Amino acid sequence: MQPLNIPAQSHAIDVLQAILSRGEIDTDLLEGIEAITISKLYLSIHTSQLDLQNKWLHLLHSIISLSTSHLEVFRPNATSDDEAGPETATVRNKNTDSNSHYSMNPLLIQTLMDGLSTRSNRPVLQHWLDFVLMAVPQFQPALQAVVSPLNDCLCRQILHALADVLRAASQIQASPADECATISDSEMIMLLNGLERLVLLSLTYTSDADTLEDESTVVEKQTESTGLLGYVSTVFGSEGTSNQTEQLTVRFAVTTFC
Repeated sequence: MQPLNIPAQSHAIDVLQAILSRGEIDTDLLEGIEAITISKLYLSIHTSQLDLQNKWLHLLHSIISLSTSHLEVFRPNATSDDEAGPETATVRNKNTDSNSHYSMNPLLIQTLMDGLSTRSNRPVLQHWLDFVLMAVPQFQPALQAVVSPLNDCLCRQILHALADVLRAASQIQASPADECATISDSEMIMLLNGLERLVLLSLTYTSDADTLEDESTVVEKQTESTGLLGYVSTVFGSEGTSNQTEQLTVRFAVTTFC
């Protein structure tokens, strides 16, 4: 049954990919397909089935892309909110808050971590790193929650690999026999590159969010101060202008009389 099961699943993935490419699918049905896809990936990792993981990852990327694109429909329009007033905008934001936030599958983070850390999954490690490094920067801030756990996962994998290399090196120095490590040089490079990209992504996104908050705070303070002082300065300016006009009128009248 196993030799026939893999081609059947492969054709089923192709059919789902064709359906998703049209974009005409219900949100609830899309969430169900996403849950099945993630569970299939999780099962294939722990049963050492490597043949279809690349296809499942491509399908998962299409699902997340379609899910995040559906959120654009539910986002409130800033212009209409301004015209309707603050109370209407607040009610509309409360009603659309549940629809404007991407609900991540609870098994997604654990599946990504297992795909990167399971030793039997090392032959397809490059596919998992490609998915993470392509999907996480593309779907921000929907997938920002996976960055920190994946950073920890890659750090642990690099530490284990380094300990394995040091153990092999110490045994070679002790005895002239050949020793082998559980990680290759290409896998170490892949892990280091993936960690570098994720760390930079985490720092960049955090700094951008902090910068936006700081800028919004400064703008609010400037608006408040400008509103009060601007009103006072306008009043003072109008009085000063009227006084100067009266003085010029009096001087002109005196000069004409003389």
